[in-house]
Amino acid sequence: QFKTAIQYHQRHLEIAKEVGDKVGEGIKIAKEVGDKAREGISYCNLGNTYRSLGQFKTAIQYYQRHLEIAKEVGDKAGEGRSYGNLGKAYHSLGQLKTSIQYHQRHLETAKEVGDRAGEGRSYGNLGNAFHSLGQFKTAIQYHQRHLEFAKEVEDKAGEGISYCNLGIAYRSLGEFKRAIQYHQRHLEIAKELGDKAGEGISYCSLGNAYRGLEEFKTAIQYHQRHLEIAKEVGDKAGEGISYCNLGNAYDSQRQFKTAIQYYQRHLEIAKEVGDKAGEGKSYCNLGNAYHSLGGFKTAIQYYQRHLEIVKEVGDKAGEGI
Repeated sequence: QFKTAIQYHQRHLEIAKEVGDKVGEGIKIAKEVGDKAREGISYCNLGNTYRSLGQFKTAIQYYQRHLEIAKEVGDKAGEGRSYGNLGKAYHSLGQLKTSIQYHQRHLETAKEVGDRAGEGRSYGNLGNAFHSLGQFKTAIQYHQRHLEFAKEVEDKAGEGISYCNLGIAYRSLGEFKRAIQYHQRHLEIAKELGDKAGEGISYCSLGNAYRGLEEFKTAIQYHQRHLEIAKEVGDKAGEGISYCNLGNAYDSQRQFKTAIQYYQRHLEIAKEVGDKAGEGKSYCNLGNAYHSLGGFKTAIQYYQRHLEIVKEVGDKAGEGI
């Protein structure tokens, strides 16, 4: 498992270095010819690369440089993009209030320059931040605004994302039937666009909503579809999430031994891709399943591992579970 993990990260680092070298070369040339705008775009690209690697603090440093240059050259659109990127990076760090401030600045800038698509994306990002704060009704208002703008500018992908986010928000409110309607709309658009990843996310979301309705057989069918697509597109993280969700569905039916098999698969993949939060979740789920079977000593071992990981990643909420 460790060899696979190392290979996975090595490949990721090679790609990052390749992109970084190209961008670094671009920065060097831009500085030489005094092309500030190009230099700023290069910093933005580096920020995106580090964010995709989960190195959010490094990404923020590059986004800040992009922001400084955008302001310096009077590039309002670039300034707006910087605010949006900073908002997403701070969201990933769990600094939600800071994230909201940056998305608000992006929204103001987008309105100022008449960037309707950017304005729509800002509403979507604000919706995600408020959702993470547990303010689901506020999140819904922002996602509705994003949906309106996506339709206006004929952004089909954005429209699909809005439906997905609205479904997740309604599911969080316990309105599962309404959530299903939104996830079905997302699924239709994903199929229309040939967006396999989006299709997989729709199946995952539908599975979770049907589990909320306690329609476990239907939930399992959707999670199986998500699993098939995740394997098809090589989405290891998505594959792990599918196993976790399948485990939850079987656990809800008190089929604990089957649930344990799926949680073990999730644990293996979480370790493979370096997903610490997912690894912690797996230990917690395994602990719960063994506890339900009366295997208390085994359950305690898994809970101990879960506690170690939540301390490691600084998950205070998880520590108190």
